[in-house]
Amino acid sequence: MMRWLTALFAAALGVTLCFTTAGAGIRFGDVAAQSGIAVRMRCGGPEKRWIPEANGSGAAWLDYDNDGLMDLLIVNGSTIDDLRQIVAGRVPPARSGNLYLYHNLGNGRFEDVTARAGLANRYWGTGANTVDFDNDGYTDILVTNIGVDLLFRNNGNGTFTEVGRAAGLSQKVAWHTGSAFGDFDSDGRLDLYVAGYVDPTVFTWQGDAPGCNYRGLPGFCGPQGLRGETDILYHNEGNGKFTDVTEKAGVTDRGRYHGFTVVFDDFNQDGKMDIFVANDSDPNYLYLNQGNGRFREAGLVSGVAYSSDGRTQSNMGVAIGDFDNNGRLDVLTTTFSEDYFSLFRQEEPGLFEDASARFGLRTVTVPWVGWACGFADFDNDGRKDLWIANGHVYPNAELLGSTTYLQPIAIFENTGSGFVPVPDATGAPPRASWRGGCSGDFNNDGRVDLVVLPISGSPVLLENRSQTGHSWIGFRLQGTNSNRDAIGAKIWVDSCGKTQFETMRNGGSYLSHNDPRLHFGLGACLSVDRVKVQWPDGANQVLKDPAVNRYHTIREP
Repeated sequence: MMRWLTALFAAALGVTLCFTTAGAGIRFGDVAAQSGIAVRMRCGGPEKRWIPEANGSGAAWLDYDNDGLMDLLIVNGSTIDDLRQIVAGRVPPARSGNLYLYHNLGNGRFEDVTARAGLANRYWGTGANTVDFDNDGYTDILVTNIGVDLLFRNNGNGTFTEVGRAAGLSQKVAWHTGSAFGDFDSDGRLDLYVAGYVDPTVFTWQGDAPGCNYRGLPGFCGPQGLRGETDILYHNEGNGKFTDVTEKAGVTDRGRYHGFTVVFDDFNQDGKMDIFVANDSDPNYLYLNQGNGRFREAGLVSGVAYSSDGRTQSNMGVAIGDFDNNGRLDVLTTTFSEDYFSLFRQEEPGLFEDASARFGLRTVTVPWVGWACGFADFDNDGRKDLWIANGHVYPNAELLGSTTYLQPIAIFENTGSGFVPVPDATGAPPRASWRGGCSGDFNNDGRVDLVVLPISGSPVLLENRSQTGHSWIGFRLQGTNSNRDAIGAKIWVDSCGKTQFETMRNGGSYLSHNDPRLHFGLGACLSVDRVKVQWPDGANQVLKDPAVNRYHTIREP
């Protein structure tokens, strides 16, 4: 027992231990430098005097040229000088480094094609999302900002055109963070929910930052005490335009909560797309789709609004998945240090229970400030493991004695009875103050890799080098009657007497977007008996005996 606790706290503080622990087969190596990903993250100054300097930005996997290889989008922040201009309604001068698109060359290398693709961002970048919003067969890009959000339509020739204003996205200067696309009214078109954080006009952005403190240490102010930015729900009209239906749909965010991460998914499994919003220092929202164009907020009654002891938490990142293979979606939220990350296990449709302690996550996560996160089967054993990017927001956090500013990227193996930390899984990336990140198989070898962004410095591309010998299978779903990305589809994979369940969702992690393909580890099983896909319109499709150790494209009939 003591050795297990030692491993937990070693992982929390970023210390590598030498004894063998569960999850010894999960291994990663950082290949960012040799792959050609050369980004220096920017998020204000090192002193972190203002809250925008603390939150970082995100990344997204996408196949923008339909060559079967995952390309990479990285969103970057800016400077306080530029932020002053943005809030004053003046667009800063063009500068490189606020947005990057890397084309996957297929040999472990990436090429920076940002300029060639026509991508640029003059605002303070926060979030990344990638979907085919117009159902033309090409993946488009949404970048949320402190400023004005940008929507880049894929022209199908390797270039993009910014169409946000023409598409009807708000042109008001705002601080938007996470986003998610989903078809809430089942019309075959992807609608859009954008989370708002803090109203950026609450500061004058002149002179010294207002003085606040955290447990007696000087620090920036917020988000508590700062006026929140409202969320927005857009309806996709199908003609390249979106309409703001926030009020009409009943998702008005009247409390002006400080929103971070959004997910569109069918949480209560009634066939309709719901919305989960992780709020920082406020209760989480769970908007249940009523099927009439409106939502009912049910975070409290569903059990996901507060911690198990009834407290609001500083919710940042969100992981969604069926980690215990019981056929129901579960929710993990990352929070602030001196708290624990909440694992909400779905006990029955639409009802969740805090299972953090039961599955080994309550104690180990207390020293961390968690951000990007996700469930993924890193060792292909048929159980979804867990990754969490951590990093404090206060550079002087060490003075507290109970935490650190620089923290690890934590990997947990799912043993079937709980999550066990794998302290040395990520090799030797330096501890940092990590923020956004996403999972994806960039080299198509069936092992899920990670990209994680620090608040400053260089991102890591963690190549999965786990040598388990386990089989796997993956799927890219393609809608025809449904939206092209098949968001809202459900899939069941039967192999060797076991069933795994997954959904095609959008949103999650933290300001980031994962590989759009669905990946399943099969363990020692060498075949798949049956795959069932339920498309967003409710129609079922069955495949029998698909080949393993490869990706399949399944097209809606």
